[in-house]
Amino acid sequence: MSAIVVMDIGKTNAKLCVVDAQTGALVSTDTTHTRTIDSPPYLHLDTASLWDWYTAGLKRLQQNTLIDTIVVTAHGATAALLDDDGLVLPVMDYEFSGLDEFRAEYDLRCDEFEQTYSPKLPLGLNVGRQLYWQRARCEARFNRAKYLLPYTQYWSWLLTGKAVSEVSTIGSHTDLWNPLEKRYSDFAVREGFAELFPKTLHASESLGSLRASVQAATGIDDHCKVLVGIHDSNASLVPWMSNRAEPFTVMSTGTWVIIFSLGTPLPGILAERDCTANVTIHSEPVACARFMGGREYGAIAGRESSVIATEADLLSIIEHGVFALPAFAETGGPYPGLNGLIQSSITLSNSQRHALASLYCALVSDESLGLCYSSGDIIVEGAYAKNSLLLQCLAVFRDKQTVYASADSTGTTMGAAMLATDNVKPPDLVRACDSSSDLKQKLIKYKAQWHQKVAEHKNTTPIAEPA
Repeated sequence: MSAIVVMDIGKTNAKLCVVDAQTGALVSTDTTHTRTIDSPPYLHLDTASLWDWYTAGLKRLQQNTLIDTIVVTAHGATAALLDDDGLVLPVMDYEFSGLDEFRAEYDLRCDEFEQTYSPKLPLGLNVGRQLYWQRARCEARFNRAKYLLPYTQYWSWLLTGKAVSEVSTIGSHTDLWNPLEKRYSDFAVREGFAELFPKTLHASESLGSLRASVQAATGIDDHCKVLVGIHDSNASLVPWMSNRAEPFTVMSTGTWVIIFSLGTPLPGILAERDCTANVTIHSEPVACARFMGGREYGAIAGRESSVIATEADLLSIIEHGVFALPAFAETGGPYPGLNGLIQSSITLSNSQRHALASLYCALVSDESLGLCYSSGDIIVEGAYAKNSLLLQCLAVFRDKQTVYASADSTGTTMGAAMLATDNVKPPDLVRACDSSSDLKQKLIKYKAQWHQKVAEHKNTTPIAEPA
């Protein structure tokens, strides 16, 4: 079989996916958990063990598969500093909490939100903040760096030895890009970070064949080409950008929920509510809102991930006045500084906890959709696309829009594969289930009560400093 292999590297899981180049069908997926290493000089990603996993997987695949193309898609807020031999510093985990040391100094030096549309985010979610700290604390090693690569292109470099940049990865709330003027930010230029980025290529361009050492390790010969690659959430846009008229919205859901509101002007979005601009592979800015929806869902639902909540569970939550109030993740979202709280007079079953998590995530999604002025159809891809109860609630809350679930929950993977071939087609869309008029009324009433309780929660909870 002639195949496209997608290396899909999320914050929680990494996947090695095979797509049939002729039919465009997803053939297989192998998954592993990503790991971090909490040791000096800072919390960093275990890229070495993940690289070993990928090379072993590629070697296994090539025994029965003709791998024509490899394309990488990886999470944002991450960058690699390297010279011709490899990393000069470990790849920082954006959840490293030590960056506050220079927070005030950094915030004074970086550009205004209206120039970069990159909000001041907690932890290391602004790549510029990571770089500033690394240079201050690891100056000698930082100064050895010849290249600054977005995380996706770091993996493409591991495969090919060729250092390039790509705009969807640079433009993801890094503080390093001016999306309206389609150039590096003034801050990136002033600090000397811009000059470390190698030339920028389109995500679909070929970097050529695998480097000799990778060919030797995997058995894949030089007929296989590697593409530049794409930021993972932006890959979710690829299936829709060419065949739908704006305005419309895509919700990419996994560890993060990233809401892309295409056809919405940037002015008016709020930095303090975790709105930002992402940049498409065509260098066009897109108004976005985000929250750590997968992390929050898991915190509320608990570890029993196979449980499926029912409408009866949802009604029980509503009738007993059970509320989950934000926020259950420290990193971003429309409710910064609040600590998550569950108000319940009953002991919740596993299925009720999943119903509560679904309802909560639908409410926060609704809030975030409003913050980025979403209009037109809403296409949900990824983990939330498989949660019919969550989609049912969201459809009630967004009654002026139509909510669809992508029938293929692997939008990131398939969007990346579409960079390699036209044989991959956009997945079918399934409209969210309608609710009875009685349930609609109860959900609308619940939403009003939830917002009132969130307001009270804000007024009674000391606002924490950003983590």
